[in-house]
Amino acid sequence: MNVRSNTRLGYALLCFLAGVMIAGIVAAHAQNPTATPVPVASPSPSPSPSPTPTPINWSEDPMLRRFVWRGIGPASMGGRIDDVTAVESNPSVFYVAFATNGVWKTTNNGTTFQPIFDTYSSASIGDVAVSQSNPDIVWVGTGEANNRQSSSLGDGIYKSTDGGKSFTNMGLKDSQAIARIVIDPKDPNVVYVGVPGHLFGPNKERGVFKTTDGGKTWTNVKFIDEDTGFTDLAMDAADSKTLYAASYQRRRTSWGFNGGGPGSGIWKTTDAGKNWTRLEGNGLPAGLLGRIGLDVSRSNPNVIYAQLEVGASQGTGGDDPGLGAQASPSPSPSPAASPAASPTPTPIDPKKSGVWRSDDKGKTWHIVSNENNRPMYYSQIRVDPKNAEIVYVGGLNFSKSTDGGKTFKSLQSGIAHSDHHAIWVDPHNGDHLMIGNDGGLDVSYDQGANWEFVNTIPAAQFYAIAADLRKPYYVYGGLQDNGSWGAPSQTRNQAGITNADWFRTGGGDGFYSQADPADPNTVYSESQNGAMSRVDLRTGRSVSIRPRGLPRRGGGRGQRGGAGAAATASPAPSPSPSAEEETPAPATQGFGGFGAFANLPSNVVPTPAATETYRFYWNTPLVMSPHNSRILYVGGDRFFKSLDRGDTWTASADLTKHLDRNTLSIMGVSGKDPMASKNDGYTSFGYLVTIAESPKMPGVIWAGTDDGNIQVSKDGGATWTNVAKNVSLPSEMYHIARVEPSHFDAATCYLAVDGHRFDDWKPYLFVTRDYGATWSSIVSNLPLVGNVNVVREDPKNKDLLFVGTELGLFVSFTAGREWKPLMSGLPTIRVDDILIHPRDNDLIIGTHGRGIYILDDITPLEQLSASKVLDTEVHLFETRPGTQWLNDIRLSRYTGGAKYFRGANPQPGTAISYYLKAAPAADAKITISDYSGKVIRNMTATKEVGINRVQWNLRADAPPRPANLPGPGGGGGGGGGGGGGGGFAALFNLGPPVDPGTYTVKLSIGGKDYTTKVVVEADGGMQ
Repeated sequence: MNVRSNTRLGYALLCFLAGVMIAGIVAAHAQNPTATPVPVASPSPSPSPSPTPTPINWSEDPMLRRFVWRGIGPASMGGRIDDVTAVESNPSVFYVAFATNGVWKTTNNGTTFQPIFDTYSSASIGDVAVSQSNPDIVWVGTGEANNRQSSSLGDGIYKSTDGGKSFTNMGLKDSQAIARIVIDPKDPNVVYVGVPGHLFGPNKERGVFKTTDGGKTWTNVKFIDEDTGFTDLAMDAADSKTLYAASYQRRRTSWGFNGGGPGSGIWKTTDAGKNWTRLEGNGLPAGLLGRIGLDVSRSNPNVIYAQLEVGASQGTGGDDPGLGAQASPSPSPSPAASPAASPTPTPIDPKKSGVWRSDDKGKTWHIVSNENNRPMYYSQIRVDPKNAEIVYVGGLNFSKSTDGGKTFKSLQSGIAHSDHHAIWVDPHNGDHLMIGNDGGLDVSYDQGANWEFVNTIPAAQFYAIAADLRKPYYVYGGLQDNGSWGAPSQTRNQAGITNADWFRTGGGDGFYSQADPADPNTVYSESQNGAMSRVDLRTGRSVSIRPRGLPRRGGGRGQRGGAGAAATASPAPSPSPSAEEETPAPATQGFGGFGAFANLPSNVVPTPAATETYRFYWNTPLVMSPHNSRILYVGGDRFFKSLDRGDTWTASADLTKHLDRNTLSIMGVSGKDPMASKNDGYTSFGYLVTIAESPKMPGVIWAGTDDGNIQVSKDGGATWTNVAKNVSLPSEMYHIARVEPSHFDAATCYLAVDGHRFDDWKPYLFVTRDYGATWSSIVSNLPLVGNVNVVREDPKNKDLLFVGTELGLFVSFTAGREWKPLMSGLPTIRVDDILIHPRDNDLIIGTHGRGIYILDDITPLEQLSASKVLDTEVHLFETRPGTQWLNDIRLSRYTGGAKYFRGANPQPGTAISYYLKAAPAADAKITISDYSGKVIRNMTATKEVGINRVQWNLRADAPPRPANLPGPGGGGGGGGGGGGGGGFAALFNLGPPVDPGTYTVKLSIGGKDYTTKVVVEADGGMQ
């Protein structure tokens, strides 16, 4: 027999010795065998045997239900949190609401968390509230209210009456965003909701809403207009009929942002919302107002604090250099936070944004400080429930005042990240604080002197992903405000993928990453506005490869590109996109420092004129030619091409519409006029935002712009044709989300178009088969809500397509004529990128909220069309090679307790997949034979209609069990691999591993045999 042990008796003895040595390790890991928190069980029936614990959103489609996603994290760098709230009588129970990652709950003070909103129709959360009189009642408002260019949408307000075990949508479905929920402490049926409304357009369902019957009916108790909603609500703790509300007029578009107007202001009711009075004058600022944050002191309800955005201002990152002007890489909208005290100008300027205070329930006001940075993104203020003089504000820093808001001290030192949106102060213990920011959750038990960073919730917001070709392969990607990172897709250790396995490759806001298929040590990363670099993982050195014109007089702006060393969640140093041509990455260096780019010599050939300037998008496409990994393509206002890995570039003409956004109005205000937080997050307008080269024909390149152009070149980028006029769309300025050239035909290209910046959240998906001369819609039966972010064609099956939308992932086996959800094990989540590994046939997705997910081995799906599977009664698919992985003892890290994160490794071995048109009455079995024909493994086969999968763990049959040994402690997992417990006895459920070689798989069913080959490969070795 071709196995590694000579006799089964010898193997049994070996198992005994090994069992004694590793019993402790097995016991330690048995407490948490899966990498991610156990998901909420789906209500659908569970077939047997299940390949994993019942996955969430488990498909009922017999062709898909055996394909289950596994999440690999990371959790070491979190995603944006919009709210944190707790049960005040038992603060060990609290809820965390994420911008794009649903709601998580802990009942043990954060030792473990469970996602409780994964099966509902929105993952974007604006607020969560608990009824303190009945903590089983939990309200969730969907749709974040922080006004980002990357903000998603919600579908109303949800209620739970069982502590978050289940939720019911209670209405306000067209609100799209909910900012604040306030529950009457005396009557949990009375609830007030602040609804800012649509971010990208006008709508009627906005204002202050009230229910008196627990959400069965709602009354809009305060409405201003279709451009103005409400962004904050605060209740008088001594009189629940008295509330204060902050109205907010704002609009984001494809080209800019207007964050204020006459609708913004402070309002008060003393009769439970029947009548409202606008508070103005009496010390409050006049003129243009933007976003406002409110809080009322519990200990002294006479005291009210308001953080107001006052007057016109340029939004962060919105400093337009003018059409055609050189845009240096702008700072992140979340520049690196300083641990020093927040700036408080002296003397205080009441004409600028800041903090106002009233000591008489809002009758009169006075400004106490100018503490208010980037108000459209933050505007969160909280008063210590027991001390009206202690005030906390969110923002770039998390800051604290002990003198009633007159001066603020930053508490940023020790906090893992900047950009704070959520604040909770324990009403019974003012030393206990919880804050949520763009990097996750932080907790303090000494009023902010020291902090615990909770790094156990996978909440990473990926924009784009990549993978290399090493074994096992590594994945890379860029995250919202958390840099660029890489990690193995699996580890040679049973611990799975931990936070320690992730390493940083770039800074700022991470976007595109690329991995050289010819050299896994060469990785590319890109940050906002074209700040891109090539990183050598062997040396830790990075090279700036951003296309540059001639140096500009006066040098760079010297601004940072994101959270630097003082504010990073990175566990270790890593290379930075430095201003120098090639620099080491010192341990203290952050990922910023882009200002000196302007002083570097031009790397564009021929050398451009001194007046020639370039613009780059927030999320600049950086792609690699599928034909030659030395060739790179980059999109700015024009198309850039490099033949030498980014050292030098050629540039096309401007491929955008070249519109001047100053001629475009937002809410009736001309683009040339002042606005509050003007154009926040948008440096300019008119960029290439997606680029792809035909895998079939070198030189056929497609590009799409944010202003609606669809360009195609047939000569490697020398000349271009705009074919946008041939696509039928509601607006010629819709954002071109993705171009996807076919692997099978050079004239074919798939196109995803995004209209949500025009408040159109419908999917738009097209295909051309004649280089863009004509286009056909392939939206078919995709859900009516959920813009398409990415479309991907399988490289081995021209009819197999995948699309990632704002609300999930879908697959088509018919080239787009019909779509099916592909969500088993995947929460409702925004999918921003899709990758199919060219060697391993794994489907990899980058979610904007829950990190990276992998669907292992989609080989059967790729073979569906070519083999005409559905026409047969039984079909045995080709089996992907399996690898006998070595055990890397360097990864045998000890982790005690339950407070840690592990991403899931794939099941060991390889999946044997087969299709059954009907369930047979007789038993089915699978045998594995060696080269001599000797059967070395026997397995029971499942018999379900559709695609079945049985996992072979690359082991032979287990040795005979000694007669005096206790019974088995774990089953064989459908023949798949090993027991799930039982101590020493469980080792007899495992056979010896087989040697590398070619084996025969035989499926016996209904009196017939079906065979295929499977290759077992040796591990190539550890580095």
